Amino acid sequence: MLIKQPRPTSADTGSNKRLRHYSTKFIPNLKQLNKAIKELPDPELWPESSYLCPIDVEGKQHTIEFSLKSINRGQTQASRWTYEGRILIRKRDSEAAH
Repeated sequence: MLIKQPRPTSADTGSNKRLRHYSTKFIPNLKQLNKAIKELPDPELWPESSYLCPIDVEGKQHTIEFSLKSINRGQTQASRWTYEGRILIRKRDSEAAH
């Protein structure tokens, strides 16, 4: 029986060994991503720069990481969630998914 070991990320290969973060190459499908978007907290109120959303896939626990990004909205700055730095998620998008 072959057991897949997680692949170490750059956090493991650098001099900073405090955090042991592994990537399991999990890529969510659109349905899983939409489910995770429903769980996102308000980006204006969230104190951290990222949010890890746990998701169960066929009995296995995975996480989807979202990051906060500050964008210009005319004269003001607004916080938005992003996935992989490629998909921008507005607050009304997550509310529409409910």
